Amino acid sequence: MTRILRTGVIGVGQQGKSHLRSYKACQKAKVVAVSDINEDLAKSVAAEYGVDRYCAHYDDLLALDKVDALSVCTPVFTHSSIVCDAAAAGKHVLCEKPMAMNAAEAQRMLDACRNAGVKLGIASSRSRLKGQVILAKKYISDGKLGKIYYARSTTLRRRGRPFELKTADWFMDSHKAGGGALIDIGCYDIDVVLYLLGSPQPISASAVTFKGIGKTPSLNTTYDVEEHASVFVRFNDGSSATFEVAWASNMESMENIALFGTEGGLKLDPFTYYAVIDNSWAAFSVDMHPRWVRDNLGTTTYIDDFVDACLTNRDPLTPGEDGLKVMQIINMAYISAERGREVAIDEISAK
Repeated sequence: MTRILRTGVIGVGQQGKSHLRSYKACQKAKVVAVSDINEDLAKSVAAEYGVDRYCAHYDDLLALDKVDALSVCTPVFTHSSIVCDAAAAGKHVLCEKPMAMNAAEAQRMLDACRNAGVKLGIASSRSRLKGQVILAKKYISDGKLGKIYYARSTTLRRRGRPFELKTADWFMDSHKAGGGALIDIGCYDIDVVLYLLGSPQPISASAVTFKGIGKTPSLNTTYDVEEHASVFVRFNDGSSATFEVAWASNMESMENIALFGTEGGLKLDPFTYYAVIDNSWAAFSVDMHPRWVRDNLGTTTYIDDFVDACLTNRDPLTPGEDGLKVMQIINMAYISAERGREVAIDEISAK
């Protein structure tokens, strides 16, 4: 008989419901409990998704022996404490993005899960399972790019700040969100680039940030986070990367990642492989647009992978170790923007 992973979900807002739907679609998992500080919401969501147990305090969920693993889908300023408590209770954890407020919190979360011997997956790594990324990873593994020395990532929204998307106002307060566009949506791009580069260790970052696009909105909250960030990162293997991300810009929306290698280059959307072919009489450039059956790539979700990792005792494809590196880059970038200079990894490791 196939073992079923008994899961819980802490925080049943928009992201929590997304996790619930994914667990429900996964044949190897069953949600047995949910928790939310809004007990009425927890009750209604439990009824909607056929979950037997609900509670207002996540400690009550952690006390349930029948919960093997859980998703943390609460605001980022609560992630560190909940993940550490869950690890202490012996539960595997899948944490929503961004992982933490800063690198120090992320390190505590990773240490807690390591010490407890439980799995830690980070949802900012979900893009690793997209078809284009899977195909890019194969091209890299096959040596088609040679040595990758540089990556460039750009994600620009014309208008897409959280209040414009009708999401929570706390996203605009740095003391609750950790930052703005870079930590909120830039975490996805940083993770994909790290993954495709082979997960090198970031050693320094230089960044600038900007806020002030369009008319200042009237909000019932602090609004002190950036709308646009540009970050240059150096890695310990000699490679480097640039990340540009904006919630709001007076520019067409765009989203792309490019990799520059000694033997070839890649762009993810549309997927394009760039190379120069030499023969005995000429050298010519080629741009290849390989076709693939989309149904055969990118069909496994990060929920499916996390569930399988817990059941088979392997590391998830969305590991906490890489989540920490994402947070190190973001942490260095924010300090760099504040101080107006490049910031090295030891400057945040010492904090």
